[in-house]
Amino acid sequence: MRSQFPLFLVLGIVFLASVSVSLTEKPSRSKCVQTCESEKVSESGEKENEEERVISEPHPSHEERGPRERGHQEGEKKEEEKEEREQPRPFPPPHSRAHEREEEQWKGRQRREDPEERERVKQREREKEKVMREREKEEEMREREKEVEMREREREKEREKGEKYREHHESREELVSSGKNNPFYFNSDRWFRTLYRNEFGLIRVLQRFDQRSKQIQNLENYRVVEFKSKPNTLLLPHHADSDFLLVVLNGTAVLTLVNPDGRDSYILEQGHAQKIPAGTIFFLVNPDDNENLRIIKLAVPVNNPHRFQDFFLSSTEAQQSYLQGFSKNILEASFDSDIKEINRVLFGAEGQQQKGEESQEEGVIVELKSKQIRELTKHAKSSSRKALSSEDEPFNLRNQKPIYANKFGKLYEITPKKNPQLRDLDVFLSSVDIKEGSLLLPHYNSKAIVILVINEGKANIELVGRREEQQQQQEERLQVQRYRAEVSEDDVFVIPAAYPVAINATSNLNFFAFGINAESNQRNFLAGEKDNVISEIPTEVLDLAFPAPGEKVEKLIEKQTGSHFVDAQPEE
Repeated sequence: MRSQFPLFLVLGIVFLASVSVSLTEKPSRSKCVQTCESEKVSESGEKENEEERVISEPHPSHEERGPRERGHQEGEKKEEEKEEREQPRPFPPPHSRAHEREEEQWKGRQRREDPEERERVKQREREKEKVMREREKEEEMREREKEVEMREREREKEREKGEKYREHHESREELVSSGKNNPFYFNSDRWFRTLYRNEFGLIRVLQRFDQRSKQIQNLENYRVVEFKSKPNTLLLPHHADSDFLLVVLNGTAVLTLVNPDGRDSYILEQGHAQKIPAGTIFFLVNPDDNENLRIIKLAVPVNNPHRFQDFFLSSTEAQQSYLQGFSKNILEASFDSDIKEINRVLFGAEGQQQKGEESQEEGVIVELKSKQIRELTKHAKSSSRKALSSEDEPFNLRNQKPIYANKFGKLYEITPKKNPQLRDLDVFLSSVDIKEGSLLLPHYNSKAIVILVINEGKANIELVGRREEQQQQQEERLQVQRYRAEVSEDDVFVIPAAYPVAINATSNLNFFAFGINAESNQRNFLAGEKDNVISEIPTEVLDLAFPAPGEKVEKLIEKQTGSHFVDAQPEE
């Protein structure tokens, strides 16, 4: 029995060892299966091979595998954790949109409830507002810079326009003496057309005013006629379909007006004026032995607005008598004479043909003998001061006191209120003397269109008005135009109503002026102590009208102590 005990002991140990191996093998197999499943999820081929090798290896004994298996499992865990840290995390499985919204709402609630998060949100909002304000400031700065650039461009354009205008204006002024670019200046050598001329004198008419400029269209029915004759000459009897206002510029004349009930002869000297009604037969004599006669006439046609005709009784080489226009029967019946006698007495030759009304051959101005002159002038009357208000007698501008006078100049004027002849024509008449180097201050006429006729001397005239319509349409800004002219003897210059004008005498100057539309006209000066219309504007209005304060404007206006005529070059 004792000899069998060791055998039973060995069998028992073997049995326990086999039971222990079987119990240990089962959990190892489940772990391998779990490991394989985790390796499939992570899709790692190396771990799967390694686990297969572990499964295929023979299992050691229970005593040997205990601690070794635990160490192996701990190493595997550490290795797996290390590989998980090193490998990139796989993307989470996709969630539904509802789940994402719920998660965002939960996060939002969590953030709003968190004080620190609320403070961070406020801080971000403050930073955002600050950024927005900075952007707005930057935008405002850019806008201001753009506005400044635009203003600079506009100023530059204005400067360029001003330079171009000055250059253009200067070029216009260089040519203004020829009258090409000044519609208000009529040079005597260019704009007069001769009607009759011979060795004893001439008659010429100025071009129509309305053909020069639309700005003086209202002068369409007015023409200027000049008559010149040498000593001891006669302008033959004639009449015209026009009223004339005759003014003697130089010399002495004997004017005879012929009417059905008689005739009147008047001695006219410089400054005398006389209205000759349309259809009145008249003739002129220059009785002086040495001095030439020069007369200017303002013609107001009655048939056509811009055309008049002279009808001469005489039949000469220059024109045919208007009586020759009648038929033989009319002439014989009218004069109760044979046509041969009529031709011989009145026309000088039978069948004399007309040679043109604008012929420049001799005929209408003839020479007189001393005896003839004495007979023609012995019944002539001299005008008196009372004739100023006469309806039919000549009147002299210089027989009254000048309305403006000082050491620099004088202005004589007769208005329609003082003279019925001028009232019929609605014309005022002026005679102006200006000393060399003196200035007739800037002024304008409220209604009258003034026609200046230079008698003696030279002057620079500056007229300010609007540009012509065609030029104005090409420019955005309304601009004024300065019309400048250097005038001399026989020249004519037109001053439209309301256009400011100034006259600077470059030598001793004398001119006559016809003022059309004279009734209720007012002459307004823009500088000087007296009759200065600007000085009557209130200070409050001047303050708004000019860049400087009203007091400074008044001070500037009152600085000129002279009136009407002043020194053109005052001392500094």
